[in-house]
Amino acid sequence: MLFALVLSVTNCNSTSKRDYFDTNFKCFAEPGWRDQSNFKKYIEKGWLPTRLLYGEDNNRIKRSEIVFAGDSLVHLFLPDLMAKEFPGKSVTNRGIGGDMTETLLTRIDEDVLVLNPKTVVIEIGGNDFIQGKCLSLVQNNLLSIIKKIHSKNQQIRIFLIAVPPTRVKELNQIVPVYNLFLNHVARSTPNVEYIEVWDVMRKLDFPTLSEEFIRPNGDSLHFNEKGYELWGKKLRPYLQK
Repeated sequence: MLFALVLSVTNCNSTSKRDYFDTNFKCFAEPGWRDQSNFKKYIEKGWLPTRLLYGEDNNRIKRSEIVFAGDSLVHLFLPDLMAKEFPGKSVTNRGIGGDMTETLLTRIDEDVLVLNPKTVVIEIGGNDFIQGKCLSLVQNNLLSIIKKIHSKNQQIRIFLIAVPPTRVKELNQIVPVYNLFLNHVARSTPNVEYIEVWDVMRKLDFPTLSEEFIRPNGDSLHFNEKGYELWGKKLRPYLQK
């Protein structure tokens, strides 16, 4: 249900509502999705139930050295694969499919910071751009997420993973602009680092996901296990420090 709702929105939105280069494009600055009815379904049937499960698990484990947070690209980084990529590390996944910067901001305390992590790894933003959110809004939400984390503990290390390429043309047009912003934030903010993955996940000479990372089910947004192996390779040197 969770991923089906998100994918349906990606497939059904008119191009002009998420094509930032379309002459008729108007960015969306309101909370939620352009289709508020589907957003309500998503919150009630996907987002909140997932948060309840995370709350129960947080009460059980109490602490985690490293917490991943973000959207479906994080959510699909499954436990067995995480354990394989980060052996010997206390790593917890708190991704939720469909999450946007605004919804991650509302839950970061209860889902992530309650575990008192030393490191928070974030990949977020793609779903904002699916909705055609105003770029300045997405950027300010990201800055607020960082501020909230460091208000808990200034020493928490934050790793911002670049939003990777997809097979959705409109996303691939705007995401590199956002990734440049993430890189700038990391360069100018203590205890924040940027993890570049766009360049190594894109097709040579084309701004689209490389064939080697394409999932076999026709999914245009997400990538396969090889993509997570690449994430692991990129992150391990940082997480071993």
